[in-house]
Parts: sequence; C-alpha cells; structure tokens
Amino acid sequence: MKLFDLETARELIAVIKPIVEEINLKKEELQDYLLKLEEEKDILERMYIESHIRDLDSNIKRHFQKIESLGGVIKDIDPILVDFLSFHQNRYIWLCWKEDEDTIMYWHELDEGFAGRKSIDLLR
Repeated sequence: MKLFDLETARELIAVIKPIVEEINLKKEELQDYLLKLEEEKDILERMYIESHIRDLDSNIKRHFQKIESLGGVIKDIDPILVDFLSFHQNRYIWLCWKEDEDTIMYWHELDEGFAGRKSIDLLR
C-alpha cells in the first residue's frame, strides 16, 4: 500500500476526479440499461441489453481498479469515497476524499470511518 503526504494525495485528486466522473456516467448508463432490461420482453433484445450491462459493469470495475492502482483505497461507491494512507505524528491515518469535494479537506484514524472525519487543519 502506498503512503501519501497531503500534498501528493491532493495532486492525485486531479487525476482521480475525471476517473470518478467517468464512473458516475457509466453508473447512470448502467441504471438506464437495468430499467430497460426489466421492461424488455424480446429475448434477443434482452440478450443485447444484458451484454451491454456486463460491459458497463466491467468498465466501472476497471476504473475503480485504476484508482486503486494509483494508491487510493475505495471506501464507498455511492457516493465515491477514496482514502489515502498517510503517516502523521508517529501513527498511520487516512486522508479522506469524497467525490463532491474539490480537494482533500478531511482525515480520520485508521479505525474510524466517514463519520469520524476531522478537518485537515487539525494536522498542522
């Protein structure tokens, strides 16, 4: 697992944001196709839709794997939460980013989740 300082993790957000945007577009498209599948009666059309659903699902998974290959740890997918392992004052912590945030503004202890987020200012 990669170890990040705040500056490096924040720089990585610029790379991850477009990936997350693409994931969200694919998730919306996937939802549309799942609804189509429920309504579709024609067997051949259902097969086509099912194939497209599998492709979209694989594409979404590849995008998540890309984030993980960069060192991010996916903590949730709706909304997308990504943590970055860091080391501060002789202990490991998570630098925490949520998809609608411009940059990393929060952190939490390893054994805490989203509810335990604290302002990044507390690390200074």
